[in-house]
Amino acid sequence: MTIGGITVKNWPTSGMQPDEAFIKYLPFKPMPPSETSKHRRLVLTYCDGNGADLGSSGDPVVPWAIQVELPDNEYKIYNVTRPVDEYIQWRGSALDLPFKDHTLDWVHSSHLLEDFSDWGPPLKEWDRVLKPGGHMLIAVPDHARFRAEVKRGQGDNLSHRHESYPGELTKYLHTYHVIRDTFVTDDPNDYSILFIGRKP
Repeated sequence: MTIGGITVKNWPTSGMQPDEAFIKYLPFKPMPPSETSKHRRLVLTYCDGNGADLGSSGDPVVPWAIQVELPDNEYKIYNVTRPVDEYIQWRGSALDLPFKDHTLDWVHSSHLLEDFSDWGPPLKEWDRVLKPGGHMLIAVPDHARFRAEVKRGQGDNLSHRHESYPGELTKYLHTYHVIRDTFVTDDPNDYSILFIGRKP
């Protein structure tokens, strides 16, 4: 199947129930819970049609996502607990996506954006491939809460260059209709912020 100018292999069709699709298309792989698993239920409504999951780590937000990941040698540096996944459809940089302009219905990225010190270039590229009316779905860590978790014993992530705060993505994507830009849960220890916005 060709989407946005690239040929996608191993890509199931959308339209089935999420649980059914996950059981049918994703092989069982015992792995630690992903950051995506914490907010998947909140974004399913917006993952209709053709979309890309940037930095999926082999746990796509929906089974029909086009998974975009780093090349194998770089992936192994960032993902020591997650094996290289045969179901990744494209390997390369999130700063240079293989899609034509305005071809995707949604773009999802979970805990990838904070690895860039300057959010301007990646957000510009992700916006480029998104159709007008499409949804941008981004999860990032809150700086204060993530640092508190590290002090309590959670492992640090030395790839982080720009941790966030609620409302920051709204400032960057100020032309979008913002549906959500706040913590995933009401738990005061939850450090994940979820942005959901519709492109004008």
